[in-house]
Formats: sequence, C-alpha cells, structure tokens
Amino acid sequence: MLTKLRTVLLTVLPTVIYSHIDYDSEKNPSPPFIVYQELSKRPQNFNDDKPGFYRNTIQISLITKKKDVDLEKKLEKALLKNDYIFSLTTEYRNSDGSIYRVYEINLEEI
Repeated sequence: MLTKLRTVLLTVLPTVIYSHIDYDSEKNPSPPFIVYQELSKRPQNFNDDKPGFYRNTIQISLITKKKDVDLEKKLEKALLKNDYIFSLTTEYRNSDGSIYRVYEINLEEI
C-alpha cells in the first residue's frame, strides 16, 4: 500500500522521504521534496469481533523553497490519476521561509 504510494510520489519529485525530517538537521535534503507518513489506522467495522477492514490516514507534505503552483498541480494530478482522493489540510510558511503544503489521503486495508 505505502510502496505504491511512494512510487506515485516519485513521479512528482526524485526526493521522497517516509515519516519525518529533523528541522535542525544538516542532513535534510534541500527543497523541493515530499515527506509522507501514516497518521492513523482504525478499524471501520467488525465481523465476529474481528475488524473487517481498516481505514488508514496518510499525510503527504510538499516542501518547497517558495510557492510553486505548478509543482502543487503536478502532485495533485499524480494523486488523482492513481485514484488517491486527497484533502488539502493546510499550507504554512516554516521558520526558514520554506512552504509546507499538507495533504491527507485515506486508504482502506482489508
């Protein structure tokens, strides 16, 4: 599930990182890059006291040096083309001036 998502994200940018970055680390890549992580995994229904399936919430953050509408559209088109329905949850400027644009997608795991 996450492997397929990573493959899709790599069509947008060559640098895709799972989980997190350390804000003060010199090892972090230079923007633009994408960070993705699983935020939650919750059972949605039960059959015989066992979960029928799970709904996973995945967060995808596009980090750029400055506002890049073309790159945002490229990411959104790649997600939709691969049937990932996204929600834009926020966009903000980090302390170093970079722009973080944060999306969420929900995936079902049976």
